Amino acid sequence: MVYLARYEREVNNGHRSAIKRILEGDASPSSLMVLCVSSFHKKCEPKIGTSPLASNGVESSNAAKVELTDGWYSVDALLDELLSEHLVAGKLFVGQKLRIWGAGICGSVGLVSPLEASGSVSLLLNANGTYRAHWADRLGFCKGVGAPLAFRCIKSNGGPVPRTVVGVTRIYPILYKERLSNGGSIVRSERLENKMMQLYQHRRSIIVEGIVSEFQRGNKGPNIFNDSDSEEGAKILKILETAAEPEVIMAEMSPEQLTSFATYQAKLEATRQSDIEKLIEKALEDAGLTERDVTPFMRVRVVGLTGKDYHRKDRSTEGIITIWNPTEKQQCDLVEGKAYAIAGLVPVNSDFNTLYLQARGSTTRWQPLSSPAVEHFKPFFCPRKAVLLSNLGEVSLSSEFDIAAYVVHVGEVYKDSHQKKQWVFVTDGSVPELQLQESSQSLLAINFSSGYMDDDSFLPINYNLVGSTVGFCNLIKRAKDQINHLWIAEATENSTYFLSFDVPQCSHLKSSAASAQRWAKISTVIIDKLKEKVLVITGKG
Repeated sequence: MVYLARYEREVNNGHRSAIKRILEGDASPSSLMVLCVSSFHKKCEPKIGTSPLASNGVESSNAAKVELTDGWYSVDALLDELLSEHLVAGKLFVGQKLRIWGAGICGSVGLVSPLEASGSVSLLLNANGTYRAHWADRLGFCKGVGAPLAFRCIKSNGGPVPRTVVGVTRIYPILYKERLSNGGSIVRSERLENKMMQLYQHRRSIIVEGIVSEFQRGNKGPNIFNDSDSEEGAKILKILETAAEPEVIMAEMSPEQLTSFATYQAKLEATRQSDIEKLIEKALEDAGLTERDVTPFMRVRVVGLTGKDYHRKDRSTEGIITIWNPTEKQQCDLVEGKAYAIAGLVPVNSDFNTLYLQARGSTTRWQPLSSPAVEHFKPFFCPRKAVLLSNLGEVSLSSEFDIAAYVVHVGEVYKDSHQKKQWVFVTDGSVPELQLQESSQSLLAINFSSGYMDDDSFLPINYNLVGSTVGFCNLIKRAKDQINHLWIAEATENSTYFLSFDVPQCSHLKSSAASAQRWAKISTVIIDKLKEKVLVITGKG
């Protein structure tokens, strides 16, 4: 009776189980589902009294394999490193139900019967998408969307994250990564990338113009004419080139002759164009100016959201999400201070309390959380604010800060190790005049560097900025120079500066910038003294 009921449901009524639908290509293996561990493969069974773990935590270089069932059919499943460790430790056992989300598949699907799939098709499970299910959960696909994985629970080597919730604390400017022909890469800001593109196009245009000019002078090109030419069009061209009145000869030609001549001219022009393109392509290749491989990306600093009813005093886990090829919508819609549910992140590394993840612009989905949903979480956002030199001591080392300051001196570009560097000295007038004699808090030296000695796109800070008020964002505080008694900051690839304070990215600096400008107008004597100090520090005084 059981088999008859199953036959009636599956064959006559068309009701198929989760595994059958996946193997037949009608459902995605990444869908949320509950499966049960039905058996271990022999080599993966835990061994009592022995230590099967290798140096990487797994019995061998091959992934551990188990068999999963949906109650109707079964399929093999390959476990990642962390799940393999759980298997060896006995945390995975026969009869255990697993809630699986974001699984992959290995092997061909679409024409595979569940009864014939053994050994040829396997699900790919990862720790970030595999959780223990309740013993009473129903097997098969789950309705609705699963609960997001807490950000603090994401494992850096646990595979893709189906869904998590985060708060965005900082959004950094667009950067561009160029992959070089020697296997290396260079990351540039938008300013540097624009300059590099101009240099690239300029160099290419010089080579192209030179090739075309040389070709037109007859120094390059195919030997089109020879005594064996038998094409009628070629013969007509030779006659016209030597004729005193070619117009008269063309007027006496038959339509067939004119057609032959026009066809030959088109063929001749196509040959010339092809030869020019080949010469240009070779010249550009010899000059190292082939097509550039540049990918835009942006970084977003996030923090894991913590529920208001969560009372443990764990430090909030921060993350840096790199979005490759960000869409215009993402660039416009992502806002600092907002919370998002994100699907499709891939962790790549972790460092202390910072988790590094990657996202693809078109495949990773960012869904803003509604205001009622955000109310369930503890506050996570500290808005940007302008830091004054007078309270820079309150900023911890290696932390980011924003400042609006008056540019006192722009140093020369110099080479240090494998970098090009430039120092910019600024002040903001926030330090009381009585303390200026010590100069310990009145100057900030900002270090700009290219990171690559041979990078021609390094864009020095213009000397004309001396005397201007500039807004600097995402500077990194470094240890104070105790010898010269001044603050030190580093401008990284995430740092940027603004000359106008009307743009949203630096509107928080507008008030302090106006204050610095007012101070500079009435403090020429103090500024001159600061310039003298800088010249002494730089060895120019």
